[in-house]
Amino acid sequence: MAFEDQGSSSLAVHLDYTLLKPDAPLEEIKLRCQHAAQLGLHGVSVHSSRVAAANLILEDSEVKVGCVVGFPFGAPDSDVKRFETEVAIDLGADEISLVLNPIHLKDGQPKRLFRELRDVVEAAETRPVKAVFCQGLFSEQEAQQAIELVRESGVGVIELLGGVRPEPLSPEDFMKLKASCPEGFQFKVTGPIMRQSEALGFLKAGVNWIGTPEPGRVLEDDEIEDYTHVIPVYTFDTTGPVSQWRDVQTGIVIQDW
Repeated sequence: MAFEDQGSSSLAVHLDYTLLKPDAPLEEIKLRCQHAAQLGLHGVSVHSSRVAAANLILEDSEVKVGCVVGFPFGAPDSDVKRFETEVAIDLGADEISLVLNPIHLKDGQPKRLFRELRDVVEAAETRPVKAVFCQGLFSEQEAQQAIELVRESGVGVIELLGGVRPEPLSPEDFMKLKASCPEGFQFKVTGPIMRQSEALGFLKAGVNWIGTPEPGRVLEDDEIEDYTHVIPVYTFDTTGPVSQWRDVQTGIVIQDW
């Protein structure tokens, strides 16, 4: 879906609500899914353990339930990713975002990455699959190799995920990835995109969908606060990885995923 700037309603259908905070209680997920429907967003992005709840809230709306697989770094074994995809589809997921494992290419085993893609596409049945590149984990050569494998697998959407680099995502990051892609792909970026001007910059550069933890702020065109220094920060506790957006100047957590 190409972007046509006709106000906040046209922008909303290009936004996904990232609901990936690992300790978010069920009621919070439900409320944010209701908010997504009220805003008229394209979709929500949740863990497989929250797909059923999101689907129940959104089944009578146009909002898509997207499930991340292998989040956040793509490290789980390929068989685990296939199983997680099967579970997500059984629970009602409309879309799958598969985080690619760069290790397969760094180890010189591209066939393993292709198998991962192929297996998830098969497990997703007819649902769309996005191939997610975690920012900073692929060299330029590895990214080009992975893109070709994505194309061969039949996946038609490439997603750039803000992750390990200290710099925030920018339209230039996206354009660099897009330049390596053949014609025919659609694109998504997910990151700490908090302002409408940032979202419009990505969409005008050719992005089709944007994942953000603050879609309401983006739609309200809130330009008062400065989020140029916000970066994704990953820590770990007893529940596993915890991802947050943090202002590097003040240390303040802006919004958990």
